[in-house]
Amino acid sequence: MKKIILFIVLSLGIGVGVKAQEFKAGITAGLIASQVDGDRMGGYYKAGFVGGLYVYRDFGAASRLQAEILYAMKGSRCSPKNTNPDLLQVSTINIDISVSYIYKVLDWLNFRIGLTPSVLLTSSEITPTGLIIEPREAPAFRTFGVLGLAGVTYHLSQHLTLTWTYNYSLYSIRSGESEIYSLSYKEKNAQHHNYMAFSLGYTF
Repeated sequence: MKKIILFIVLSLGIGVGVKAQEFKAGITAGLIASQVDGDRMGGYYKAGFVGGLYVYRDFGAASRLQAEILYAMKGSRCSPKNTNPDLLQVSTINIDISVSYIYKVLDWLNFRIGLTPSVLLTSSEITPTGLIIEPREAPAFRTFGVLGLAGVTYHLSQHLTLTWTYNYSLYSIRSGESEIYSLSYKEKNAQHHNYMAFSLGYTF
């Protein structure tokens, strides 16, 4: 997986170098407000950092294809008023490689939709009291996942943008068995990343 990430980064860099007149690049950084569906806790109480690099190319006046490689901190946190020791707060650090189609509604307003392959770097589960729990009965976290995303970008200036995205795991972030029950496909012990990202971008 590390070789795949390195290949993508090098490919993006070569593409920018060879066709600089067609590609543009920039940096982005911001905050994530997240929760994990399926962990018996609700609310976007978990805050994390997101940041990285992006490159894009315009196709006509209204279309753009953008790729990003991001360092992202995700997970879940229970309500500050909830101290149930049986709850387990999830904390993960991922490398996300997203590819988005961007539709330029106006010069200053864009919509986007895309997919984000995600590689897990670290994971942990912590009780509301701060005790770190080693996984026992619950399936381990998957090393690789895929999320769907949709968002809006507002152009503050020619180089500076503000972007909001909503992101959701397309399948469980935990490994485990799956089954078809009552004509519905279900994953046992399923948990899904569910988060919003707010970020500033600067195009060189």
